[in-house]
Amino acid sequence: MAEGVAIFAEWAEEGLHPVSLELLSEARLLADELEDKVQAYFLAPPDKETQAEILIRHGADEVFYVFHQCFEDFLDDVASHILAKMIRENSPEILLFPATARGQALAPRVAGYLRLGLTAHCIAFEIRKEDRTLVQIRPSFGENVMARIISLTKPQMATVRPGVFSKAKEDPTRTGRIKKIPLSDEEVKSALHIFKKHPRKAPKVDLAQARVVIAGGRGMGTKEFFAKLYELAELLEGAVGATRPVCHLGWISEEHMIGVSGHTISPKLYLGFGISGAIHHLVGIRNPGLIVAVNKDPEAPLMKKADVAVVGDVREILPLLIRRLKELKGESHEA
Repeated sequence: MAEGVAIFAEWAEEGLHPVSLELLSEARLLADELEDKVQAYFLAPPDKETQAEILIRHGADEVFYVFHQCFEDFLDDVASHILAKMIRENSPEILLFPATARGQALAPRVAGYLRLGLTAHCIAFEIRKEDRTLVQIRPSFGENVMARIISLTKPQMATVRPGVFSKAKEDPTRTGRIKKIPLSDEEVKSALHIFKKHPRKAPKVDLAQARVVIAGGRGMGTKEFFAKLYELAELLEGAVGATRPVCHLGWISEEHMIGVSGHTISPKLYLGFGISGAIHHLVGIRNPGLIVAVNKDPEAPLMKKADVAVVGDVREILPLLIRRLKELKGESHEA
């Protein structure tokens, strides 16, 4: 019998990926509604027992873990087989993966091995109490409507965008079950061989976790003027984001995209310049603090959603804002 709400807890380079705690937050809510338990499946390099304890303190009732040297690198063939084994043995009712690069590599493989349905890039969930069905909500049909999807297989399986849910809060008094899953030598053999690594330079501020986000759209006019957003981001210690059309124009890489096809953000301050605010961008802005929008069109969707809407030309307003901030910081006011 299937029971429990399970998550895949992702290991990052030096600890748990922040999205693991976001998944725990939502899993705890779903499990409480179902009057059930929360499970976490955790694969990591050796000697990471303290990370398993962190999962318990943040809402997991059970942690099933595998610590092995092979997980120093990401070997998706090994990881997906081991995860499928863990899921078969524990039979959760709901299974959530992060829609990170690793999560998106693993979830379809696991779904294939277990012959499960999979809903990708969910932004919300509901429980249909009469039959314990998970209603999975995600943008669909050209990203213009919110689709409500149910799975006909169990575990009911979905991936979740990072930044959609708030992180679970730590409770140092929580206790739970931590179980090591034994592995054979055959199970850690991979068809993949890593010849060389090329580490990517990390941005100063992670867009998904940024407290201040400065975003630009096609209304910025040119790639050269769009680059001024980096100057503003430096002054405000924020991250630069963008709409999908801007990324497709090549003004900025798709790593900066906000919306259905990119990041989900929850900043304390969001400044949008020259952005109309189509739904596939707006769904990427979850629980913001203050929204400030600058646009010539007062009827643009983002302008209507904004707490502060400035009607005007971004090419005039942005340099003035940069100049004023530099004056306040005692810097040169050239912009």
